[in-house]
Amino acid sequence: MKATPANEKFYWNSRAANYPQPFEREMITKSRRIIKLAEGLGIKFAGKRLLDIGCGTGNYALPLAARAKNVTGVDGSPGMLRVFRAQARAHGIKNARAIVSKWKTLPGRVTAGKFDIALASMTMAVHDKAEVLKMERSAAQCVYIGWAGVRRNAFLEKIYRHHGLAYKAPPGADLVLPVLKALGRKFKLKYIRDGWTKAMTPAETLKEIEVAMKVNGARPDYKWLGPLLMRTARGGVITQRTLARKAIIVWQAP
Repeated sequence: MKATPANEKFYWNSRAANYPQPFEREMITKSRRIIKLAEGLGIKFAGKRLLDIGCGTGNYALPLAARAKNVTGVDGSPGMLRVFRAQARAHGIKNARAIVSKWKTLPGRVTAGKFDIALASMTMAVHDKAEVLKMERSAAQCVYIGWAGVRRNAFLEKIYRHHGLAYKAPPGADLVLPVLKALGRKFKLKYIRDGWTKAMTPAETLKEIEVAMKVNGARPDYKWLGPLLMRTARGGVITQRTLARKAIIVWQAP
């Protein structure tokens, strides 16, 4: 995705309706696994005030609300946070709130010193020195979960290739790790393999492809896509499998 403010807003608001929700079976299984791994690196969420930066639909903040003192999600997508709030209501979660704002532009006084743990997962909200330092000023302990160079999806790779685009992992740990090293932080790091399955109708799949092409500056080739989607569908559903490598990074703010 071409990282412009307009692209980011359009992309995430467009993805909100079909984005994984925190208590879906596959999602909660995956988030619990990663939470357990973070705890193995020294993070204890029980009774803590948690800040989730780039929280999306609340895939970490809302499950963790059951053990944390309270959770606050920050995200620049109103669409994502509508889902976050709806999920909190649906599951009777009273100690969660959400702030609509990009992390970069959120005034520092809103979060500085007000949390015990700051978490950022699979988001570009934290990727440079200023954003890392702002994260550290918010909480004594920091957790970053991000892409680590691998993203594979045979179906989307074919589509991207046809449109002259490269399907690859977005930036993540490759940006944050050099910042932490330059700051002299001592951190714990664990790489993991992850994967997820998505099943949607051809119409839903086409809509997501249209969004992906738009934010990458390409025009969908509908004459080619239509037959491909029909050939790929089974029982009216297109199933995609994505495999990824992620990094879990934990450190203490000075």
